[in-house]
Amino acid sequence: MSIFLNKGLKQQRGVALITVLLVVAIVVVLATNMTGRLQLLMGRSINMQANQQGLWSAMAGEQLVYNVLEQDHKDDPQKVHLAQLWAREGMIFPLNNGALSGEVRDLHSCFNINALGVKVDNEQSPTRPLAQRQFEILLRQLEIEDYVAEVLSYTIADWVDEDSRVNGNFGAEDETYSSKTVPYITANGPIGDISELLAIEGMTSAIYRKITPYLCALPTLKNKLNINTITEEHAELLVALFDNKLSVEDAKSLISGRDPEGFKSVDEFLSSPEISSIGALTDEIKEQFDVKSQDFMAKLTYTLDEQSFTLNSVYHRDDGGKLHVVSRQIGDDS
Repeated sequence: MSIFLNKGLKQQRGVALITVLLVVAIVVVLATNMTGRLQLLMGRSINMQANQQGLWSAMAGEQLVYNVLEQDHKDDPQKVHLAQLWAREGMIFPLNNGALSGEVRDLHSCFNINALGVKVDNEQSPTRPLAQRQFEILLRQLEIEDYVAEVLSYTIADWVDEDSRVNGNFGAEDETYSSKTVPYITANGPIGDISELLAIEGMTSAIYRKITPYLCALPTLKNKLNINTITEEHAELLVALFDNKLSVEDAKSLISGRDPEGFKSVDEFLSSPEISSIGALTDEIKEQFDVKSQDFMAKLTYTLDEQSFTLNSVYHRDDGGKLHVVSRQIGDDS
């Protein structure tokens, strides 16, 4: 009898031990899970705090750029040039536990892609709009294959123009895009962000990366280039805007020989030897150039440890001289 009792007690002790081990295992799993969740919540909280700190630091930088642009305009309201404060590069401002860096881009030192939306007065005319010809020349200058350059000049024009008629033999309207695996339609209006180009027929990521440093997207059909802020690296823009009548070498020479404070007027620019040698220019070509700029974009990056927060702010100066922040975009789109 005692043998059976001892055996029963041992079995009960074994069951109790297993039960205790199961309870301990469950507690360990729950504790581990709770610890993981707590770490996740703490990580999220730290990220939110860093993003919030980054946002406010970048907004402070936005105000600083605003003040600089206002001061530059006050000092010289007739010109915008690369010797002004806004054009300084490599500016870094140490902050508590981090640093704020920024760079400002003149949005009139590039080709306004929305200018491709301009139509000729006589649609039966074989002459293409000037902006389309110039854009095609620019792409060819950037070593884009001739056929691809021509196709893109048509497809982008169809994307930004206001009608649904196919542009020439290479255009693309809703029929082209609605037949894709993921169908969509054309904007039939101005591009709001250069990244929209990736949705256009004929565009590839390689071409996009090559051409975007030369482009901007302004809410106007006009293409105004500030001859005081274009750089030698983008001399191909001048070649394109002069309808291929100016060589790259002459364009670079013109830019490198420019006064640090730029040309005083468009007339001074047009009377330079490099331009005078071209011959007569149409008013349409002359009207594309300016020595002032109304639009700028500031890229402001706040860095804390290994984290960074980027704010892209666009400024517009209206015809009355008042400067406004017209858009903000969070994230590095470069």
